Amino acid sequence: MDRLFFDTNVLLDVLEKRSPWFPESAECLARVRRGHCVGALSALSLSDISYIQKSASTAKLYESFRLLREFLDIAPLDPDTVDATLARQLPDIEDGFQLEAALKWKATHLLTRNVKDFPLDGSIIIQTPAEYLQ
Repeated sequence: MDRLFFDTNVLLDVLEKRSPWFPESAECLARVRRGHCVGALSALSLSDISYIQKSASTAKLYESFRLLREFLDIAPLDPDTVDATLARQLPDIEDGFQLEAALKWKATHLLTRNVKDFPLDGSIIIQTPAEYLQ
């Protein structure tokens, strides 16, 4: 069974109904919700989303996060994950945290719109939601 890790931008595409990415991102989450695969996000994503959507009501954010938690795991962001991020030294540190959290959770796929920002070293499949659905 596929293990999908959702990058922050994919979650924001759904929460903000961003065009043109919303349909594919929403379908990937729906597949997890229906039990066709399992999914996770990083607690860092929740923090980033709350910062990015600071103009949204706190109640709306809490409700969105509760809904996501009904079917998504939280991938570990622990000292080992931080140390692995520091060792890998990706140009974008946040992407490093996401990648290492996904690997620690044993994700088979990391879904992101920023595929180019992640190493394609075979340790995990890095795809956009549209690519995953094909």
